[in-house]
Amino acid sequence: MDTPAPLNRCLMVLCYGAAGLLAAATWQDQVNSRWRFEAPFERIRLARLTPIITQAPETLITANTRVVISLSRRRLTLFQNDNVRDEFPVAIGQDDWETPVGDFAVRDMRTDPVWQHPITKEDVGPGPSNPLGSRWIGFALQGQYHIGIHGTNQETLVGEAVSHGCVRMFEADIHELYSYIKIGTPIKVVP
Repeated sequence: MDTPAPLNRCLMVLCYGAAGLLAAATWQDQVNSRWRFEAPFERIRLARLTPIITQAPETLITANTRVVISLSRRRLTLFQNDNVRDEFPVAIGQDDWETPVGDFAVRDMRTDPVWQHPITKEDVGPGPSNPLGSRWIGFALQGQYHIGIHGTNQETLVGEAVSHGCVRMFEADIHELYSYIKIGTPIKVVP
C-alpha cells in the first residue's frame, strides 16, 4: 500500500479538521437555537475562522436549497442540490395584485403570524380565521406591502389567482416547505 506524500497527509488533516469544526459549529448553532433563546451572541476566540464559519450552511438539510414558483403552472418547486425534492400546488396574486416576477431570497420567517388586511389595516391574530395560516416565508416588498409564501384558511382556493400578491399553500405543504427553508434561501418567480 502506498502512503500519501507528507504534503498530502497535511492537507488531508487540515480538510478533516475544518470539516469537523464546521460540523461542530452547525451542531452548536442547532443546540443554542433550541435551548437558549434569550442568550446573546457570544464571540469565540477562533476569530480567524469566522469567515469560514459564517459561510457554512446552517444545516446540511438546507444546503443548496432553492425554490422556483411558476405562476402559469401555479406550482412551487423545491430543489435540493439541483434535484426536485418536492412540488406543491399554490394560489397566486389576483389581477392588480399580481405576484412579482424575479429573483428573490427569503427575508423573514414566522410561525403563527399576525395578518394585517392590506386595505383596512385590521390585525388578525393566529388561529383559524387568519388568512396566512400557521407559517409565513417573506421574500419581497412591493411598496408598503410584504409578499410571501404562506398557508391559508381557504384551502379550496389553492390553484387560483386570488391573493394580494402572496403565494398561498395548503397547510400541510407549507409545514413541509418551512422545514427546508432558511433566511437567504433563493426564490425565483417565473411567469
